[in-house]
Amino acid sequence: MSPKTENIMAETVAEAFERGNQLAAAGQFEEAIAAFDRCLAHNADDWQALANRGNARMKLKRYHLALDDYLRAAALNPASGSVKCNLAVLLKELGELTLAENLLRELLAAQPDHVDAWSNLGVVLQYALRYDESAACQRRAIELGGPSPGRYNNLANALSCALRLDEAEAAYRAGLELAPDDADLRFNLSIALLLQGRYLDAWPLYEARWSSVLVPRYRERRWQGEPLGGRTLLLWAEQGLGDTLQMARFLPVLRQQQPDARLVLAVPRTFLRLFGQFDRVELIDLDAAAPPHDVQIPLMSLPGVLGVELETLPTATYLQALPARREDRLGHSAASRQEPLRVGVVWETGSWGVGIADHGRQNKSVPLEQFSCLFDMPGVDFISLQLDELPAGLEGRVRALPITDFADTAEVIDQLDLVLSVDTSVVHLAGAMGKPVWVLMRAESAPFFMAGGESSPWYPSMRILRQRHPGDWSEVIARAGQELAALGSAKHAATG
Repeated sequence: MSPKTENIMAETVAEAFERGNQLAAAGQFEEAIAAFDRCLAHNADDWQALANRGNARMKLKRYHLALDDYLRAAALNPASGSVKCNLAVLLKELGELTLAENLLRELLAAQPDHVDAWSNLGVVLQYALRYDESAACQRRAIELGGPSPGRYNNLANALSCALRLDEAEAAYRAGLELAPDDADLRFNLSIALLLQGRYLDAWPLYEARWSSVLVPRYRERRWQGEPLGGRTLLLWAEQGLGDTLQMARFLPVLRQQQPDARLVLAVPRTFLRLFGQFDRVELIDLDAAAPPHDVQIPLMSLPGVLGVELETLPTATYLQALPARREDRLGHSAASRQEPLRVGVVWETGSWGVGIADHGRQNKSVPLEQFSCLFDMPGVDFISLQLDELPAGLEGRVRALPITDFADTAEVIDQLDLVLSVDTSVVHLAGAMGKPVWVLMRAESAPFFMAGGESSPWYPSMRILRQRHPGDWSEVIARAGQELAALGSAKHAATG
């Protein structure tokens, strides 16, 4: 038996509890759970050990086990505000926003000065798209608990979602006065600045994403924009597919500025055929081993290195359907009169998640029962640009074509009159090709779509149809339907 094991066996329950707390504080959650298990083996009704084990399990995303611990702890000590608060956070993570809100309001009715309850209620209300209420809760938390970087960040996030961007910026900067290197505050401030088109201010702060929300694929030998000469620069895709399509516009600029450099671009396999049209850019699969290179840069850091401003964005089309594949995949005769309006559609975006992890997808997507009312419009041929099989009930109303990669998608888009889509990669591809595209945009907008207006500084062919109220697509869909009908009538008149 090792000395360490002997010491653990000899420790008291109080010592085991304290050791568990210290291990949890150090981020050693597995070891912390084992220490709390030791406490509970001695006393299964130790509500503090249950609550703290639940906290450690939460950190490890073992939500079903954490829920068991919290419920047992709450039953043993119904008066504990911390247990109720943490249980509410767990319910939020499970997507049970109403239950989480009710629990926090119950706690605040009993303990109206509970700072964490106000703060967590604000976060829950933010996920419920009730941003002004969320901001009010976060202000109350600051009043009661005093300023802190985290409280200012929570307040600013709610204000940013509400597009109260001047107030959001002030709150982020107030937090940064307390903690100048706080990565969350720096990154979130960059988003508020991007929404305002203040790109030169935003780019340096945007780099904080690597300490806030992302883990870099490569860390060494970061390119800072110096002349490359004949050296090799590895560029690599990050974040979403749409981000990769959007930032690909800078490849011709980079090629022009660094004519002798070897440029290697690592992207998901779905782009390899389509991106083959970029001049003297070598392509590799993002998951393949990187070739030898002198310096590297993530793709979304390019505009910062290049000093891109709103006024200097390159807006010329930079992608097109591959010439060898330009055949009529839509099945209409070129000689036919009264051809229908050809519209590519996407109503859902992102990958499915569980609980609150699915919040972003739900918020950006239009429920099919709302979107599908468009599909009965006469004189319009709807083509799905989503990769999944058509849901039941859409047969005969929407067509789906075989699509295996973005080169296939570009081939279909090339033959359309219009793309009508939620904020997803397809709108970036259509914009890059110069195809008319209408984006159905949530009220909160997105960093590179500006905070308001119908036009996009990145894509001249794009129109942005925005929600007026968070979560309410009814007006957007009604407007899209009216304008589609007018567009279809105009095409029929021109071909009739």
